[in-house]
Amino acid sequence: MPELASSFEDAWARFQTGSIETGDATADWTHGRAQLLIFLIRVEERDVRRYAAGIVERIAGIAGVEPVPEDLWHVTVKAAGFQVIKRSRDDDILREEVPRLGRQAGELLANQQAYEARIGLPNVFPDAVVLEVHDGGHTRELNAALAMHESLTTYPFDGDRFLPHVTIAHLSSSEGLAEIRSALAELRDGGHGPSFTVGRIDFVKAWLVEGADPEFETIRGYRLAP
Repeated sequence: MPELASSFEDAWARFQTGSIETGDATADWTHGRAQLLIFLIRVEERDVRRYAAGIVERIAGIAGVEPVPEDLWHVTVKAAGFQVIKRSRDDDILREEVPRLGRQAGELLANQQAYEARIGLPNVFPDAVVLEVHDGGHTRELNAALAMHESLTTYPFDGDRFLPHVTIAHLSSSEGLAEIRSALAELRDGGHGPSFTVGRIDFVKAWLVEGADPEFETIRGYRLAP
């Protein structure tokens, strides 16, 4: 896994002078496992989708840019681990443990308040184009609360390195790197995106299919207090 940025500003600065990550980083992390459990915020607000679609339209024709389908746009709150039938790694979760994990997460989230968030500037992580999400630290607090659960692994991208974002495209090569830099710099001059209310967290199983987009299966949803 590439070194993680400590802030959105850091991520953008690294993108200006560094390279993108085009190796099989997903395989290195999944180790062949196909059922990733995630707590996430779905991106469903019309204004946010319209704004994101405009960014995607601007960069979609650049070599190496692979847009993420709109129905997969989300903000990850916490990666829980991988559902398996036999545990062999620290972040494995047995299939029979998943319902209990869902109930216990509900207890952790029961008193959490809904909050306002805003789509920030387009940015780049080592292997993806993302939209920053700014919310006064609320999503990071939810990440920290879930990370305290004894059954969940703390990943390198949790805690101080946790940067809430929406992935809108993956980068498969550096062929169009100069054009991507130019296009995103221009788009960043347009300022921040729209605001939206975070009122629900979903517990989702992402089926990871080699060579295809993942498929999301909602296990449980949690309404945040108004």
